[in-house]
Amino acid sequence: MQEKIKVSIPESVSALLYKDAEEFHILKPDGGANLNALVNRIIVNFHKEFTADEEALEKRIAECLVGVCVPHKEELLCRLRAAVADKGRLPSAKEKSVALSFKPTKHSEGAVFHIESALLKHESISSFYRRLLTAYAGRSKTERERIVCREVLELLESARTLGAAVSLSLENGFLYTGASVYAVAAAKDELFNYALFYSGGKNRTVRLAKIKNVSLLPEKSEIPEESAALFARQVAAAAQYPMYPSDDQPIKVKLTEKGKELFGRIYLYRPTPTAIEGDVYTFECSANQLLYYFERFGAEALILSPQKLGIFMRNYYYFALKKYRSLYGKE
Repeated sequence: MQEKIKVSIPESVSALLYKDAEEFHILKPDGGANLNALVNRIIVNFHKEFTADEEALEKRIAECLVGVCVPHKEELLCRLRAAVADKGRLPSAKEKSVALSFKPTKHSEGAVFHIESALLKHESISSFYRRLLTAYAGRSKTERERIVCREVLELLESARTLGAAVSLSLENGFLYTGASVYAVAAAKDELFNYALFYSGGKNRTVRLAKIKNVSLLPEKSEIPEESAALFARQVAAAAQYPMYPSDDQPIKVKLTEKGKELFGRIYLYRPTPTAIEGDVYTFECSANQLLYYFERFGAEALILSPQKLGIFMRNYYYFALKKYRSLYGKE
């Protein structure tokens, strides 16, 4: 087993790694962020992509230097590649750096050996890992989750491509057997990824990071036509919000002028209208997504149809009003 590797990384990158460990459920037995496990996963799952991007950039730089005679050209190429790749990605020179120590695991030993024996060129191992982790931090949260969960993701994608059923075990110990994968889709707000699959006669939606193991089965996957149609609508609207057979009607919402301003400003979980006629916006999303989004608008958004959603929102505000009145009175 290798000794610990010490790296100096920007403070912002360190904070992001701790947050990712928590949000992607890479945790210690006591529930704290397991930074060592996260960093090892990033090394295993990201180092090839990282070095491929660097080599492609170095090739483009080399093409620009054709015919230019300079001493130590290979070293110069490596240094130029690193400088160009890190431009705009590295933090301000004023930002503090913090020390990070990680110990390679049995799973990452091969990747670490490959990095040290084949990929290091005219730079220290600490410098390489600093740039790798900084490059990882520069990706969107959706992309970072896919990197951290790459092994599970690739098995789900293989099952979908091959048309094979799978068994899925979740981090809480729950097991889905004979599941049929429809897709792994990202939330439109670039937060997380979701596995959409059919199991036990129902459509299921599970965060990618919550899937612990995937096993491909010999039987073929089967998704009923009506379930596939619901999945297609879910991916188009918002992957994190399941669509149910009851979500069979367009939803019409009337917005005030202030409501329109709020709709333009509040991006998170915002449904996409399929039609706008004056003050009336029509949506084809799930009821849960629409209710969660518009409950923040108060009187600036009025659900016109379906009636049951309008009644639900009315009751939501009514019971909140009763509690506030009991606390502060009517005036």
